[in-house]
This record gives sequence, C-alpha cells and structure tokens, in this order.
Amino acid sequence: MSVDLSLSLEEQCQAIWDETEARDRWMQAQRRKPPLVRLHTGANCDLVHIVECEDEATWEDPDNDTGPGTLILDFATPQAQWLNDMYGRIERGEKRNVIVSVDYCGIRWSGLLEECDVQTDETGYTRLVATFLSDFEQLKSKLLWSTPVMPAAFQPIKVFGLAGPAPWVCLTALQINLWRENFSLITMPDDPLAPSAWFTGLDMANWTVVVKPSSFMYWMGQGVPWAILTSRFKYWHEAAQDILADAELSLRWRRWFEGDPPPWEGANVRHGALVVWIEDMSGVLAGTSNGGTLADGLIRTIRSYTDDFVENIEETITDMPVIDDYRDPNKPFSYDPRVPYVYYPPDSPGVTQSSFKSKGAKYVQLVTGGHSMPGVNETMSALTQGIFDVIGNALQVGSIGGSVDAILKPFYEDTVLAWVAVKLFERAQASGDFRLFEFFIASAGKAYTLDTLMVLRKGAHDTRTIFSWSMSIADATPYMVGENGLGHFARGHRIAGRIPGDLTRRIHVQRVAKTTLGWGQDRSANWDLVVGENKPQEDPLVRLMGDAAHLKSELKEAGVF
Repeated sequence: MSVDLSLSLEEQCQAIWDETEARDRWMQAQRRKPPLVRLHTGANCDLVHIVECEDEATWEDPDNDTGPGTLILDFATPQAQWLNDMYGRIERGEKRNVIVSVDYCGIRWSGLLEECDVQTDETGYTRLVATFLSDFEQLKSKLLWSTPVMPAAFQPIKVFGLAGPAPWVCLTALQINLWRENFSLITMPDDPLAPSAWFTGLDMANWTVVVKPSSFMYWMGQGVPWAILTSRFKYWHEAAQDILADAELSLRWRRWFEGDPPPWEGANVRHGALVVWIEDMSGVLAGTSNGGTLADGLIRTIRSYTDDFVENIEETITDMPVIDDYRDPNKPFSYDPRVPYVYYPPDSPGVTQSSFKSKGAKYVQLVTGGHSMPGVNETMSALTQGIFDVIGNALQVGSIGGSVDAILKPFYEDTVLAWVAVKLFERAQASGDFRLFEFFIASAGKAYTLDTLMVLRKGAHDTRTIFSWSMSIADATPYMVGENGLGHFARGHRIAGRIPGDLTRRIHVQRVAKTTLGWGQDRSANWDLVVGENKPQEDPLVRLMGDAAHLKSELKEAGVF
C-alpha cells in the first residue's frame, strides 16, 4: 500500500484505516481456513487421505526437539481404518510407515506415525487415537561416524571433528553422514540383489532428507558464534543440540511436496523429502532488544564472552537500528531479531491464560574432567619406563621399566591435569555470599582440551538464570501466528510480554520455544505458546527422560574411549 500524499490529511487517514481493516479481514479469513491434514504412504509419500472428520487434534512443535502430534478419529471412518491397518499397507506396497502433514497459516507440521490406540468407552463408541512424532525424530536416528567415508569395520579416524561457525558445523556434519547413509557401497542397499540399488544413493534427488545449501563464508559473514563439534558415534542431535541452544539458533525443517515453491533456487529434490536448514532468529551477537520497561523502552544489548570463554555477559548498546522493512506497508509480516515488535501486555485481549516462571542461576564454580590432558599420561609412562630401565641395567637385572610401569600405572594415570575447575565471577558477584558453590559435569573427554571448553559452556548454560512463560492466545488479536507471509511470528521468533500485576512493569523479551496447535469438535484452531526456556514448563518425567538420554550418551562415549 502507498498513501497518495496529494489527498487531504483526512482522506489519507481514511485510506490508511481502510487498508488496515482490509488487512484485518484478510488475516481473519486466513485464520478461519481449517488446517489441512493429509496422510501419506511411507513408500513414496503418496497422498492417501485428507482428514476432515477428526474429533480432536493437537500438534506440538518445540524448538530443536521432537514434538508429539495426536489425531483422534471415529474408528468407523476410512482414515482411521487405514491408519490401523498396518499389515494391509505392507501388502499393498504402501509400506508400514505413515507420514502426516498439517498445514495452517503457512506453518507445516509433519511427522511419522508412532502408534495407534483403538479405544472403546462405556457407551460403545470406538475411536482411534493416532500418535505421531515430528520429523525432528528422523534426525535423532542419524549417527555421526568417526570416519563416515569408510565402512564400519574400518574407522581409522578415532574422533570425527569440525570447527567453524555453529550452523555450518552442525549442517556439514549432518550432510556428510547423510551421504554415508545414502551411499550404498558403505551401508548396503535395502535390496542387495538389485544391481541398480547400489548406485541410486549418489544422486541427492533420491534422498529422503536433504540439507539446504549454505557456505562456510556465508555463515562467516553472519556473525554467528563459532563451535567445535566432536563425535565418536554420537547421534547428530546429541552433538548439535547443545551447540544450537548455546548459540540460540533454530533448526528448521519442512517436508517438500510437489506443487510447493522450490526449497532453494535450482533445487532438485524428491517428493516428500525433508529439507533441513538453520536460522539465526536471536541476533544475540549482533545486538538485540533484551527487555526494559514501559518508561525507558526496550534496551538493546549484545552478548560477549568473558576471558575464559565460559560465561556470557550482556553489554548495553546505545544505538537502535532502523528496520526499513518495518516502515514498508507492503511487508506487514517482516521480522528482524534485533528489534522484535510483537508485544502482549497484561491486558491484551489476545492472552486468554498465562503463566510466568523464573529460576535463578545456581553454582558459581564448574568442575569437570577425569582424564588427563593429551600427552600427560604418555609422558609419565615414558619417564617411569626410562628411569627403571636405567636402574635395572645398573643393578644388572635387565630392563624392568615396562613391568614397573604396568604396576604403577593405576596409581599415576589420570592424576595430573585431569580435572578442571572454573569459577564464574559474574555469577558469583550477582549471587552474593550465600549460594550454591560447585557443580560437577560428567565428561568422557580429556581435560584441558577444546572438548572441555564445550562441556563447561554446556554446564554454564544448564545452570544459568532461566525465565519463561506459557500462554494461550486468541490468534490474530492482534498478532497472528504463521510463516511464509501468513503471520507475524512463529517458533523461534522473539516476542515480548509483561507479568500481570508486576509493579516494576518490566518487559521480558524471549524466543518462542514451543508452539502447540490444537482444535476439536467444540473449538476452532488455537495456539498455546511457551516463550523463553522450554525446560521449566516441561513435565518432570519429560525432563528425566532427557537427562537419561544425555547420561546414556556420556556412558557410550566413555566406553569407546
């Protein structure tokens, strides 16, 4: 829209008001469109059913993790019968797996069928409860081999490692192992007796998961944090999740169907392929609005590292960038992480329910280790053998260094430069004299290495001050959840809010950590949001399962080392 400045002021104001009302009507029309739920086969992602008869549906989409989806259907419907007929799908060549896609306001949720539960109540009504897991779960099945270009029987490189901009490191590690997965000469094809099956994986157009291309130099110019990724048969998400969380990066994925715009210029991907990329929606290293009050407005800060690279500090920036897209009426859904504009005040008609939680930082010293830094044990072993070889020869009993070293090794091994203790001075000064002191971080690596730095960063991140809030919103009053030109914000975007009744009137700015889309027979589609940290809002059992998964990863690393 452009305003005709030759008109009178009243006419200009009326034109702006008419355009505002027209845009509001357009938003309401988009929102009233029912979500499009489609069921596809696991063979070639062929469309089988469009679901328009559901009793209830809920789709969770957490940032950088798997979200569950639930679809409840009358068991008599064809869609429910097809979902429950696993053996029939296999016999018909549709394969066991089922892919669901949910499109609403430019956002696409997709995932694989996890289980079907046929339930009958006391009235005799039978329904099917289908549970799906979002497509991030596919990435949880990708292992990072130590030497991904070699078969499992020959892994000459003990530890796979990459260093560089955090998004490039994570995506490159995934891309290399996707190539390994699809290169049948290494992994064996599904049908070894078919000669053509041995070479189909060389063409990325046949892959089911593809990484959106982005170069090392591109990410160098984006000013994102650097990271070091190491793996000895870790799962990709285990190696990448902490890097993404520390850098406040969002992994994005979208299943591509024929008829959609190409995922990138010149893309050649198969129907149903899962396209993966990373976006920086936080702008923490470029300077971003991180709170304030109604009196002084949003305060812009930039994150920097302390001298030990373990702790973060926020430095205030006096200038505020001008976002040209915000002033362009033809770009009503623009977003810049440095200056977020979505704000829900306590009296907002869009907030139907809210919960604000805060958790102060704990522990002012981090301790990790267990294995001496590289070269220490080897040096002590060489000295022990050399000294006792000289003594043995002097006493004319021969070279006894090896025997003595074998006896003494359990006593000196991993005793020198095996532990690291780092004090977080900024946190200590803010916590006061009465505080929790030390936090031990389990680590399978060697002390005083780059891997140790990453472990300490994770420990500082896990014990930092956490603020989060959850809220149910009435969509499009005034902000609309959506993507691709159909909404003001979505998962990963930064939005602002204020606690009802808070006399400090402080504004909190955080990223949207999870979105949940749900609807039923008695309610239209609506959104529930978790903003800030997702962990304080998680069920304790879910957090326990996550901790167990991390422990399993550490034990696996310790075993192979």
